[in-house]
Amino acid sequence: MARVMIVDDNFQNRVVATGVLEDEHDLLVLESGEQCLERISRFAPDVILMDWMMPDLNGLDTLEIIRAQPAHKNVRVIMLTAKAQPSDITRAWRAGANDYIPKPFEMEDLLEAVDRQAGEKQRRDDLDEKWREMENGIRQAQKMEALGSLAGGIAHDFNNILFPIQAFAEFLADHPDPEVVESGEEIKTAAKRAGKLVGQILSFSRQSRQAIQPVSVHIIVKEALRLIKASFPANIRIHTVIDSNCGTVLADPTAIHQLVMNLCTNAKHAMEKKGGTLTVTLEEAPVETPPEKREQSGFLKLEISDTGCGIVPEIQDKIFKPFFTTKPPAKGTGMGLSVVSGIVDELGGSIDLDSRTGEGTRFRILLPSKTDECLEPEETHQEIIGGKERVLVVDDEPLIADMFEKTLGALGYEVRAHTEASRALGEISRGFDLMITDMTMP
Repeated sequence: MARVMIVDDNFQNRVVATGVLEDEHDLLVLESGEQCLERISRFAPDVILMDWMMPDLNGLDTLEIIRAQPAHKNVRVIMLTAKAQPSDITRAWRAGANDYIPKPFEMEDLLEAVDRQAGEKQRRDDLDEKWREMENGIRQAQKMEALGSLAGGIAHDFNNILFPIQAFAEFLADHPDPEVVESGEEIKTAAKRAGKLVGQILSFSRQSRQAIQPVSVHIIVKEALRLIKASFPANIRIHTVIDSNCGTVLADPTAIHQLVMNLCTNAKHAMEKKGGTLTVTLEEAPVETPPEKREQSGFLKLEISDTGCGIVPEIQDKIFKPFFTTKPPAKGTGMGLSVVSGIVDELGGSIDLDSRTGEGTRFRILLPSKTDECLEPEETHQEIIGGKERVLVVDDEPLIADMFEKTLGALGYEVRAHTEASRALGEISRGFDLMITDMTMP
């Protein structure tokens, strides 16, 4: 129902216009231009029937003030007046009028003009909304481009941090305490995952495909939960129901790992104030498979739920959009659920949300499972022989240079490590058998 504002100082004119429009329109009837300006923002009319000749502030002056306010640019204004001279009509158009009805007017003409202008107002509002969506899309594309540039910029530095972490964890393999050895293996595994995560971020920003393979999802889920458990506060309990005999999914293992980590991190944020329970369930969800998809045996159902604060209904349709977040800057960037949604789409699955304010949230993910056997390669350990050759190491990161010196030195090599290329060049003539150098240095 169109919202129509009638502005006329003549009582009889107001009664006639009201009688014509009241059955099919939402009306606000006013007596002056001052009242019109006072109520226009609250009433938000689609169409204004404006009398020209009114005491104090006349209709033309009121119209000019309305047109000076961008918030009312789409409001349609029909001028009502006994003036019908061409010069008056021209003045009305120039002031921003959209239609002109001379007095006395036919009721059918008035109704037709109001409905026509109300339709035009709706059309313009729809165009504005589409334009805003296009602008938002462009801004999001620019943000994604910036994210890609940022990811590329940090990849080198991030790997420089992970490389020595993984290498120094190797030293723990010879520790006499089995628990320390096991912790070293966990550190190595986490470092490897983090290294693959850099590639995942770069892939997401470029929207390119990752290498996929049959993956035993239950192994990835358990590994992710082991890593994230240490970051959970004591007031949050983790409950798991994981079927180790469920099928495989054709996916990038790092993507599955990231999916679980992102959803569990969101659950932690939702419960960290009052505590609660994180429940992770993985099981087969068989469905009837069409003949053309015989290689697909069904679906794996992954459910991650919490007993936290829940998500208010007003924003549930926005949470998967990139950069949308209700968290403060230190808590999140708005990319977590967007990445999850992208991964699920890439794998041909689906994700459903069930959330109630004050009760908690559940994400239900269905991933198509395959009949292929899981072909994940087993890690092989080869004996490292070592040697006595002379090795020159050049890296501007002191931690990496030190790591090479200690690691190769422990294997019997004679190592000289430098963080400045100029100093390394000064020793290059001293008979080294091998040089290991960083490609990018200042």
